[in-house]
Amino acid sequence: MSEQINEQAEKMREMAQTTLDKAKEAVSNYMTESQKLREKADSGVRATYSSAKEMNEKAVAFAEANVAAGFELAQKLLHAKDPQEMGAVYQSHLKEQMEKMNAQFRELGSAMSQPAAVDLNK
Repeated sequence: MSEQINEQAEKMREMAQTTLDKAKEAVSNYMTESQKLREKADSGVRATYSSAKEMNEKAVAFAEANVAAGFELAQKLLHAKDPQEMGAVYQSHLKEQMEKMNAQFRELGSAMSQPAAVDLNK
């Protein structure tokens, strides 16, 4: 009878060891997949940050160009000989600025409508 008990105990140990091995493998697989998901999420965050940074840099560059154009207008107005020339300079400036700003808005709008490039296969 004690031999039967020993046999049963050994079978129980083997089953417990098999269960433990499978649990370790499952946890290891879970951790591996979890790491892959975190890396994908990090990649997405980096891509989003990169896009936002690029948009910010464009917006700042556009603002700087528009401020410079304002100073250029002021300089031209200072050198105008009469009110008619001032009007012509101002109208020319407005036309140029409207064209530039339309192009800037189109560029920003186009950049905003494009999703950040994220490689989900990494």
